Amino acid sequence: MAHFDSTLDMAKTQVALRSLRYGHFPADIFDEYAWDMMLHLYISRLRKQTLYIDNVVNLTSKNTIVGKRWIKHLITESIVEVDGEQVCLSQSGFERMDRYHEHAMSLIKD
Repeated sequence: MAHFDSTLDMAKTQVALRSLRYGHFPADIFDEYAWDMMLHLYISRLRKQTLYIDNVVNLTSKNTIVGKRWIKHLITESIVEVDGEQVCLSQSGFERMDRYHEHAMSLIKD
């Protein structure tokens, strides 16, 4: 069983594993822009780092139009907040991601 010391470790592992898929399978079968954005925003919040819209789009999408469309959707769902060019998880979005990772860690540890 894998062991994670924190939700940050678990989130970083998810990003690494998701990236690993692209070396084995065609990228177009993994169109999960929103989830990837949420993972990167979660990690940046835990690290107390600032991300900008262009950073998040570049980390998660090869298509700027699609990436920005997903950011708008996440804003509509109250998961993400934008201040100028800065983007972050809303408090509710962060709490939901935190609960998800805590729950996932508890399943892995059992």
